[in-house]
Amino acid sequence: MNYMIKTIGCQINVCNSEIISDMLVNNGFFEVKNPEEANIFILNTCSIRSSAEQKAFSYLGRLEILKMKNKKLKIFVIGCMAERLGNIIKQRFKTVNLVIGNKDVKYVIFKIVSSFQHIDTKNTLVSNNKIVNYIKIMTGCNNYCTYCIVPFVCGNEHSFNFNTILNRCSMLVRRGTKKIILLGQNVNSYKYGNVDFTMLLKQIARINGVERISFMTNHPKDFNIDLINIISNEPKICTNIHIPMQSASDRILKKMNRKYTYSNYIKLIDNLRSAIPNINITTDIIVGFPTETSMDFKKTLNAVQTIKFSKVYAFKYSPRPNTLSYNMIDDVTPLEKKERLKVILKESNKISVEILSKMIGSVQEVLTEDIIGDTIKATTRCGYKVFIKTLDNKYNYLGKQLNVKIKTVKINSLIAEII
Repeated sequence: MNYMIKTIGCQINVCNSEIISDMLVNNGFFEVKNPEEANIFILNTCSIRSSAEQKAFSYLGRLEILKMKNKKLKIFVIGCMAERLGNIIKQRFKTVNLVIGNKDVKYVIFKIVSSFQHIDTKNTLVSNNKIVNYIKIMTGCNNYCTYCIVPFVCGNEHSFNFNTILNRCSMLVRRGTKKIILLGQNVNSYKYGNVDFTMLLKQIARINGVERISFMTNHPKDFNIDLINIISNEPKICTNIHIPMQSASDRILKKMNRKYTYSNYIKLIDNLRSAIPNINITTDIIVGFPTETSMDFKKTLNAVQTIKFSKVYAFKYSPRPNTLSYNMIDDVTPLEKKERLKVILKESNKISVEILSKMIGSVQEVLTEDIIGDTIKATTRCGYKVFIKTLDNKYNYLGKQLNVKIKTVKINSLIAEII
């Protein structure tokens, strides 16, 4: 039996898709990249923005045509959109065999492979056999930001078993993993019994063979001094930190229910840079939130210019059903949202190039993570992507820490050569 998985959305979705793929392979299935070769097609969906849902609907439309040619093709829809719009998907697409939302995702494999009696999602989930591996340490969110649909499709926060996470990390390291990326909607609020996120990081860092530890995503209100200190003092913890700002206007932050002010946020950034001089900070920004004025937007643009994030993930606000902001008047025009997004991204790209250009000629230690054609994909300890043209023995470098010399830069990556 051949299968194909199409993933839309965040790293957590990527992680879930890899877990399902691993389980299918372990039960005799073969992964294919061409949908026409698949007996089973799994579409892993996202509901964070309306554009992600439209992408999924478009894909389902193409699968309908494919199923006309291959009547035996089975189509499974899973993930956030399946949770939110399951009944609509079933009504619109009669060719879909099964829709499984986040709250029932543990039964995905059971439905596909009858030999699976139960998969316990109370335990953390992992993907296997890679230099870099994701581990989900928690699910859901308790913050209820007024624009965010996550609590409604993923439920409230649930931290996974501390010992199970450590066992999974150890297992992955034995299989060749060098870098572990911890995932959660709000990782720094992890709490299992008496174990908080800082304690979890300390224990993972003690595992022999773990070379790098990274994590995402963080909430500014939960980023405490203990977490800053362990990032500063533990060399295995990468210094690339993603901290969504969303807006620099206190009025808009309050309407978003973000639970911090801009002054709180900038103080956190100052504390991080004081403790970790080589830190690489990235962020999320939403433009065009209801009632956002040109002055509100200017504050956010000024913050981008002042803080100098190495990368900004910026998005136009879109109303999401069930969220509190859905009932707010969406009074910023689509044209104005588009223009504000364009301005933020242009400024962000300019800053990114400025930051990376300072590294030209420097020697950086990188971890080689993947081979793409004739190029090695690697990362610095502070999370910058590095691409290296390889020699004939390129696979000998995979999973190694190398010293490279930075030659040129692109908007969000570095081009280097092995010393």
